[in-house]
Amino acid sequence: MKNLDFSPIKSTDDFRKNYKLHDIAEFQGKNLLTQWGFKCTEFGEDNRYKKVWEKGEDKPDAIISYKDKSALLDWKGKHGATWLINERAFKSYQKWSKEFNLPVVIAFFVIGKTDEIVSRNFAILNLHTHTLSTHKQWDQNSTIQFQKDIPLFTKANLLSILFDMK
Repeated sequence: MKNLDFSPIKSTDDFRKNYKLHDIAEFQGKNLLTQWGFKCTEFGEDNRYKKVWEKGEDKPDAIISYKDKSALLDWKGKHGATWLINERAFKSYQKWSKEFNLPVVIAFFVIGKTDEIVSRNFAILNLHTHTLSTHKQWDQNSTIQFQKDIPLFTKANLLSILFDMK
């Protein structure tokens, strides 16, 4: 077995803590999509229990479909209304978008101290304005930040912005 010659930035606990908010966002988001008549199919893998996880192979969480239209979607649970995504994931999602010729939705759910949903918004890669953050995050990841006025995650907004359906 090959020895790895680096120390991870995140501990296992830190890595898995990130998933608590993700899981809340995913659960609440899937419930909404089902109520709105969307089909939601798993796409990405859950890497939280893998011993070694290779950087750069990020996949969006799901494929969502409404009537004959589809998109890739990734759930992001956050404590604050800062619309950040890892640059590595952003680039990987762009690759998947190009490969499948599908838009990619990043669904941001802001979650309060008692696990309630405070707000929910979404951004579409290659549509909504974004910038590369000027500094790295605590875990040394470079991030992409979407503008503050990204739309609310509602059925009407998804249909009109994502699929041009009114």
